[in-house]
Amino acid sequence: MRIYKFPILFFALAVSLFASCKKTDYLDINAGDRPPLSAKVKFINARQSVTAVNFWDFTRKVTATALQRNTATGYLDTQYGKVQFNLTEGTEPSYKASYVFGGSANFIQETNSASFAGPNGPIADFAHSLFTVKKKLSSTLNPGNIDSLILVYDDLTLPAAGRAKIRFANFSPDASKVDLTYAAGTEIFAGVAYGNFGNQTIIPYTSGKAPAVIEGLSWRTLGPFKEIDAGTNVSLLIKDNTTKAVIPLTNTALNAATFEAGKIYTVYINGIITGTPSITATIITHN
Repeated sequence: MRIYKFPILFFALAVSLFASCKKTDYLDINAGDRPPLSAKVKFINARQSVTAVNFWDFTRKVTATALQRNTATGYLDTQYGKVQFNLTEGTEPSYKASYVFGGSANFIQETNSASFAGPNGPIADFAHSLFTVKKKLSSTLNPGNIDSLILVYDDLTLPAAGRAKIRFANFSPDASKVDLTYAAGTEIFAGVAYGNFGNQTIIPYTSGKAPAVIEGLSWRTLGPFKEIDAGTNVSLLIKDNTTKAVIPLTNTALNAATFEAGKIYTVYINGIITGTPSITATIITHN
């Protein structure tokens, strides 16, 4: 499992085939009678460009129509296991991003003596989010590949009564580390660097190898959610983590927002502070 500044690769997850049946039940059914397995992936366009995009698993286009900037699909059925996800703009055939996710069906921690060619891929019958975002640095080998793909695993267990769950990501390439706070000042997530999620476990690499033991690492710690009180007219702010100055947004998504009890959300910022497209916040609902 690797988490770099960019490209950022996430992987995870212990396998469970169906909530309603045991794993052995699935294998006891004749192959022709088994329901098809697939991964459930929500595709999210968080890139800088305003050009709509399509997502692909290998050579199969999985988005029915091109996805506009700062919008998301529902959970779509995709290939699971070791998968190459690709991104194209509009009707253009060339890839703007292409990454292989996969190597194991289970959550397996890499060690200081071995590593996979890529992270674990999407898991059958589990929920995932795949974000496309702007790379911070251009690709030397492929200058046309200007975007990254970030795969995280969505913990859709419901929050406690009267609560909602949120996670926060910073996809603004010229923003410093930022905080997500209530307007009254209380921090929800702090010190979130570009291309990262609040409170995630970051896997360090030295000479291409991970430590033998990484404390706190699990699939839930890569794009983690936090419970908050549900409510309406909830106003949130983005602040510079060092100066605590408010970073002005050019939209109103975080002004008087509603976080419903029992709902699960991703909040992210993208755009840039010093030019166009300007920095904005987006709220994605998962259930």
